[in-house]
Amino acid sequence: MSDQPSRPLGRVLLTGARGFLGTAVRERLQSEGVDFVAADIGGGAAGDAVVPCDLMRPEEIAALFVGAPFDTVLHCGAVSGPMVLADRPADIWRINAQATAELLEAARQSGAGRVVVCSSVEIYGARRRGVLNEDSPPDPPGVYGASKLGAEAAVLGYAHGQGLDTLAIRLGWIYGPGRTTPTMLDALLRAAVEGQAFEITGHPADSTHYLYLDDAVSGLLAAACAAAPTSRIFNIVGPEGQTLGDVVDAVRRLRPESRIAFANAERSAEGPDGYASRRAAEELRFRASVSLDDGLARTMRALAPPATTSDG
Repeated sequence: MSDQPSRPLGRVLLTGARGFLGTAVRERLQSEGVDFVAADIGGGAAGDAVVPCDLMRPEEIAALFVGAPFDTVLHCGAVSGPMVLADRPADIWRINAQATAELLEAARQSGAGRVVVCSSVEIYGARRRGVLNEDSPPDPPGVYGASKLGAEAAVLGYAHGQGLDTLAIRLGWIYGPGRTTPTMLDALLRAAVEGQAFEITGHPADSTHYLYLDDAVSGLLAAACAAAPTSRIFNIVGPEGQTLGDVVDAVRRLRPESRIAFANAERSAEGPDGYASRRAAEELRFRASVSLDDGLARTMRALAPPATTSDG
């Protein structure tokens, strides 16, 4: 996609390697023959080479960096959304903000190369309309969004104050096969696959910000491999201008028999219309490539029960 030289990944540390995004990143790294160390809380199952690391324990973070320096660190380890640990806000902060600072310090002390931290468009909040870019004022609606903003502050502090090569990517709403945390989209697709009626709490004109899993992985790696980005924070998002109506239309194209209704008679007065992707396109040479139809089709295929065969 670019005539600029790419930065080699080299030896990689991947945190959150058993999570939704981390698993997909691990599979991509394996398929491309990258030398990497995978880490996650509890480690891996038998035969699964994942190093145990609890982000609530600074000593376990520091232990990851003992030995030869990593050329690239992909920090996917985090509380993955506002629905997770919702009753433990202090732990959300410790895992997403404090642990990111601990990881950046360990990377700095070990002489690591570039560190890419996964943030979220949640930091923008829902009180502004229009298409928001990376310079739009943040307005996180809760501790999850605030914790991601805290992680970004650590990224900027270590980049500008300590000279660490570190970037943060603000990811859209990631969807795709393998997601386990509950979302409206997941419930909608399951209902369509199972032939059940579904009512959406929303209006067809309400904006959505879905990013297919493969594009999220590609965006993360684009940030890791960009030769010389001048910015430190990037939106990694799906195509602009998606609405709930677009999502439902795509589902109906895939499953014409779907029974989907909208609960709201008027468009929501909250939430941005989208997130600008120009900075990522120019500095990282990244644009989402998976269409809504294709991404939903892949996800629905994964949700469908396996076909049965008979011998008769």
